Amino acid sequence: MILYRREHTDSVNAYATEYFRIKIFTRAGKKWGNVEIPFVKGRDHVGNIRARTIRTDGTIVPFTGKVYEKEIVKAGGIKVFEKTFSMPDVQPGCIIEYKYKVQRDSDYYWDLSWSIQQGLFTRDADFSITPPVGADAPRLYSRTFGMPDVVHPKEQKNGNYAVQLHDIPALVDEPYMMPKGMLRGRVEFLFKSPYDKPLTTAEYWKQQDKTFDSTLRNFINKKKDLQAVVAQTVSPSDSPETKLRKLYTRAQAIRNLTYEDLTSQEWKREKIKKNNNVADVLKHNYGNVREINEFFIGLLRNAGFQANQVLIAPRNEHFFMPNLQDSSELDDDLVRVKLASGDLFLDPAAKYYPFGLLPWFETEADGLLVNKAGGKFIRTPAPKSSDAEVERRASLQLAPDGSLSGTVEVDLTGIRAAEARQEEHSADAAGRINDMRKEVKNWLPGSAKFQITKISGWNGSGPLVISGTLTIPEYATRAANRLLVPLTPFSSPVSTAFEAPTRVNAVYFPFPYQQHDDIFVKLPPGFTVESLPQQPPAVTQGAIQYRIQPAAHGDTFEVKRSLDIEGFYYDVSLYPALRNVFGVVRTGDDEDAVLEPAASAGKN
Repeated sequence: MILYRREHTDSVNAYATEYFRIKIFTRAGKKWGNVEIPFVKGRDHVGNIRARTIRTDGTIVPFTGKVYEKEIVKAGGIKVFEKTFSMPDVQPGCIIEYKYKVQRDSDYYWDLSWSIQQGLFTRDADFSITPPVGADAPRLYSRTFGMPDVVHPKEQKNGNYAVQLHDIPALVDEPYMMPKGMLRGRVEFLFKSPYDKPLTTAEYWKQQDKTFDSTLRNFINKKKDLQAVVAQTVSPSDSPETKLRKLYTRAQAIRNLTYEDLTSQEWKREKIKKNNNVADVLKHNYGNVREINEFFIGLLRNAGFQANQVLIAPRNEHFFMPNLQDSSELDDDLVRVKLASGDLFLDPAAKYYPFGLLPWFETEADGLLVNKAGGKFIRTPAPKSSDAEVERRASLQLAPDGSLSGTVEVDLTGIRAAEARQEEHSADAAGRINDMRKEVKNWLPGSAKFQITKISGWNGSGPLVISGTLTIPEYATRAANRLLVPLTPFSSPVSTAFEAPTRVNAVYFPFPYQQHDDIFVKLPPGFTVESLPQQPPAVTQGAIQYRIQPAAHGDTFEVKRSLDIEGFYYDVSLYPALRNVFGVVRTGDDEDAVLEPAASAGKN
């Protein structure tokens, strides 16, 4: 457990300090001696690291080892790294202590918050924050998330605000849960001008909408430039959908700086300048994601479409809570086009997403439709499982010794393909091959060897196709003179994620998806199929559907398998039913085909 923790945030000098004192009770607890400190590369500096281990006899072992750095997340131009180090001589009964300082770059926006809930139970904790000072300084406000009681920091004699907390429960880590940042008990801080008058929620968002709308109109107020692009891009005889697609493609042709991970030196070397309006976007032929979507809105309006900016809270980060009156929550944007057939939501600034497909975190997300009339709260369309499909095809040969080998081809489509392209956009060919090999290996037995022979479709918007060779030693099990052969070498990692009898957190898949498998296994010479499961387990109703269908064809058996997860959020009260469903999936995937020698079959 965390015996004591202290965190101090200085909002003036843009830094935070942390101190932890942790008791290790068992051998399993030794893992907490491996410390990981996340930070944003290029914005944060982690320093002043001090650590020591206090043995059970009271002797002290100071940390004198090396601090390492590794990348853990890279998306949209933001790189999140970890400083990592291992405490010395961590044994059951000892106490470990460490502290560090995170200095922020004040030129960037950084999150002002206390991450109160940790992965361990916390007995005692002190939190404090230094606010701006002065008559004209912004006022500090706080809000509490994920805590049983609202945390009220109180002003101290030194001007800081502080709070003492006790017996803080651990944040339970479970498979397929919401991002920890959304679940973790925390206190967030925000600043407001001392001269701002209190507003109702409706008044606040009406005011914000006017600001957003004015900013957009000023940015796209270059009618002549936009009309020239529209005239070059579409034909008057084009249908509305054809015009939309052409203009979407034109917007995606703008160089997207958000995806390029440029250093400050590269920024200066390329002489990248600020875009003040769409004329600058055209002149420079580059822009960030917001500028590209606003350019798209300008094109649409000059082509006769009714198009609006939609600002949302992406659901991989946080949820939109209008009553908090915090416009910084709306840090993602897309475009709504109003058509006779209904509303269409598009995001050409999502570089690797084709027309009509949104990144998963922009689906069923809440936000604000900017419309000059005061704004309108809106929720984007829900994702469909058909938007993210995986097709796996295998042509395999079973050897008499029970080993399996052959070729595998995997098609990733829709969101699955777009996500892979985005995650690998800065990787070289070797890096892509290695990452995709790991992706496929995740579906296979631990002893399997998979080698990629080809990947096609990196630069398109269609399927991403991974081809390779597969070898699995001892795949089949011998029982007397028979061979027991698993129906499929593929499994769904999700089917083994819900074996625990109880659960604390809701189940949260990032997006619905489908898997479709077609597997051919050629029998060893001299063997034939004795039996296949006659009625394999299946789930044919509800939000999750599963079916596995084996069939014998002479010296081959074929297995068709499908898994369709149509929802992405399941309340924890549904966990028993969900666990039963994936128990059926696991049972079906574990079924065997029984092979016997052809001579024995003839006698029978």
